[in-house]
Amino acid sequence: MPASAPTDLSALDERLALVERRLSEPSAPVLDSLLTEEQLAERLGHRDRNGNVSTRKLEDWRTKGHGPAYIRPVGTRSPYYRPEVVDAWLLANEHTSTSEEVR
Repeated sequence: MPASAPTDLSALDERLALVERRLSEPSAPVLDSLLTEEQLAERLGHRDRNGNVSTRKLEDWRTKGHGPAYIRPVGTRSPYYRPEVVDAWLLANEHTSTSEEVR
């Protein structure tokens, strides 16, 4: 190994430790990326008879334990959804035939 290898490894270890610290701390980008209940209902196309965005189905799913996982920060009443969790939930419910659907 070259003489500079130990220095390179220690610098790499320091950078790795920094990345691990950043990943373990909550960050503003995570909070900024959360979807509100209304935003998710709109994306899913949930509307009432008048064409207004309706969150009723999401409320029902949370009560019954269906639907995507949500976050309710301490001290708040509103649920929030992580886009990547919603995407995973949607893909987990992908079917090629109605006979595959679990009701």
